[in-house]
Amino acid sequence: MKGPDLQEVENRLAVVLEKERREAIGYTVLTILCTPAFVAMASVVIFIVFAYVFQQGRYKPDALAIYTGINIFLAYMIVFVLRQSNPPEKPHEFDKGWLAGVGLFLILLILTYVSGLREWLPVSFGIVYTILGFLVLGLLGSVQMKKPVVEGTSRHNAFMSLVLAVSGFIAMSYGEIMFSSWLWFPPKPDEVKLCAWILCKLAEEKTWTFSDRSEYERIVRILARLKFIRITENKIELTAKGLDFVTMGVNY
Repeated sequence: MKGPDLQEVENRLAVVLEKERREAIGYTVLTILCTPAFVAMASVVIFIVFAYVFQQGRYKPDALAIYTGINIFLAYMIVFVLRQSNPPEKPHEFDKGWLAGVGLFLILLILTYVSGLREWLPVSFGIVYTILGFLVLGLLGSVQMKKPVVEGTSRHNAFMSLVLAVSGFIAMSYGEIMFSSWLWFPPKPDEVKLCAWILCKLAEEKTWTFSDRSEYERIVRILARLKFIRITENKIELTAKGLDFVTMGVNY
């Protein structure tokens, strides 16, 4: 049986990559433009909530009380994501993103209550706190987004999931900006040829063990970004989408 035509796969892959890059760049630029608006709206909502709480409590708020309130909110979100994402049949399997979010949250607690940065440099502390707090939500959001949507969820859970989804969406977009080299440096012809060769090889051999050297890592990331392959430890295999692209000539 004749295998896939390498040159044909390479030509079609070059077209798909260029299309994907244009869409990804537009998506990234839109995210950069929309993030300040999202942050502004979220800040207004948080301000209104805290103003209402402090008004009902009839005492004048201070900076520490506000930071404590946000810390309680973040702690609640950590527990919420843990309960939503940790399956009952595997109660001790924690997502790496969730663990990273917990680690950043612990750093926030140390900065807030142990270090003297809040008193010495309140403006700098506020900036650092905002960035780290958003990263915590972003990491938790990326974990929550992996969970399938369940019908009939309560309004409370739906609202929490929406907050996490937006945060995760923005965090992943900025991660794309910082860590996706192919987005700003288009694949060279020899890299496209290597990508096509790997796809054709996988179509015939089903799985392939790849080297963790940097040149292969970039190639594998490109194919994974197109959802043409799935990665299991140091082995890769074609997805259904990748198989259709190679064997049936379906472009995406």
